[in-house]
Amino acid sequence: MTPSDDEMPPLEDRIDAYTAWVRALREGTLAQPLATDEIDPLAPLGRELELLSAAIVRREDELRKLFDLVQTVESGVLLDEVLGKVSEGFAGLIPFDRIGCALLSDNGRTLAAYWAKSELGPIRLASGYSEPMAGSSLAQVLESGQPRIINDLAAHLAARPDSASTRAIVEEGGRASLTCPLVVEGRPLGFLFFTSARAGAYEAAHQTVFRQIAAQVAMIIDRSRMYERLIAHNRRLLDQTRHLELIATTDALTKVLNRHAIEEGVAQAWGDFLRFHHPFGLIMVDVDHFKAINDSFGHAAGDRVLHEVAQRLTGEIRKSDAIGRYGGEEFLLVIDGMDADGMLQTAERLRRAVEGAPFGDGPYRLTASFGAVAADAHAGSAFELIQRADRALYAAKARGRNRSELSAG
Repeated sequence: MTPSDDEMPPLEDRIDAYTAWVRALREGTLAQPLATDEIDPLAPLGRELELLSAAIVRREDELRKLFDLVQTVESGVLLDEVLGKVSEGFAGLIPFDRIGCALLSDNGRTLAAYWAKSELGPIRLASGYSEPMAGSSLAQVLESGQPRIINDLAAHLAARPDSASTRAIVEEGGRASLTCPLVVEGRPLGFLFFTSARAGAYEAAHQTVFRQIAAQVAMIIDRSRMYERLIAHNRRLLDQTRHLELIATTDALTKVLNRHAIEEGVAQAWGDFLRFHHPFGLIMVDVDHFKAINDSFGHAAGDRVLHEVAQRLTGEIRKSDAIGRYGGEEFLLVIDGMDADGMLQTAERLRRAVEGAPFGDGPYRLTASFGAVAADAHAGSAFELIQRADRALYAAKARGRNRSELSAG
């Protein structure tokens, strides 16, 4: 049974009700659904208004999510971190089971896969894969600047069986794709690829969603990429600086510190001794009969001897100690935290290490003489301490070589 015209509210009252309902929507007030029936002449308008209301609510929710996505992505710094946040942000806006990023290189001539996150099968289109842009349908996507939908990847592959990238995605389990170009102020950067395991997953609305924040996403990715390039450039500069410092402080033959560097080490230890009373000592080492080695076996053999002695000495000292080549066949060691008794014991241990094994293939044994000194108030400077170690060394050589002597002051 339907109400008669006499039972319907006057048209003016119905219009007033609709007006009040629309006003409530405009003002953000929760409006009750309109009461309509089949004979109400305004019922079609009421239904359209309710559909419009639902669309507005969805649109507001979508805009909020887009805003949140941009805020989330902007909080990232490194490119992998940014792309991870892109994946999280788009999860509620665009359907996907896989998301990947590929970036242009070689002045736009090559597209290289950079990053991917997938809930499909094992990733087959991984970082490092690249292909030329020439002749690729992706060039047309870049030129148009519009996201491209392929809702049947299997059919797309059948029509283009030579497409290695499409084949890899299909083998992973992809059945539909949304390809989104990344462009920054007219400069192409690369693509974001959304892939679904369900054919027909993408609609024009998903293209619209990406277009609305495409510029912001591309700009953030580009910023992060430039930041990583800056980090890599700075790392290379730092490595080069360290390499130059190493060259400047290292003896090329023996690979221990050179004379200038070891003298700086002595000066620093002497300064710590004066300021903080931190004990240390020096050991001067001279390879015994080095001239005879050069004369008998040649300078190349002499070079090998110096390198071997440096390695044997280095193997016996701590990281807090230092060793440098002081002269032709002389080495100077800075021994940290050691008193006079400890210095003589250390020198003896080093002496035994030098003579402990034959040199080369023959029975020839290396020996060296050692002069040790512990820092004390009798030394007026770091240079004087070095002189005392040198005098102790010559005392060891005068007493028969292959021995250690401690400076008496």
